[in-house]
Amino acid sequence: MRELLGPGRTLHFHATDTAPEAHAEWVVDLTGEVIAWRRAHEKAAVAVRGPLTELLLLVYKRRPAHGGTVEVLGDAKLLDFWLERVSFG
Repeated sequence: MRELLGPGRTLHFHATDTAPEAHAEWVVDLTGEVIAWRRAHEKAAVAVRGPLTELLLLVYKRRPAHGGTVEVLGDAKLLDFWLERVSFG
């Protein structure tokens, strides 16, 4: 998975249908020596916004990243690169 790592490679996932106190936002940080994630509202190279269930379906590759129910802002190619190489299952 080292091919995922590199400068400026950050992904921000933001659930739009949750209460603010749920803090349903996550950052996947690929800028260090290992993949890291945290709950945070931060600027990232690519941001993905949508209902929580749709974000999960995207990460589990059950929904497309483009033309679906999530909004992709920024470096869409980074999101595609990440999705092609990660597996949650």
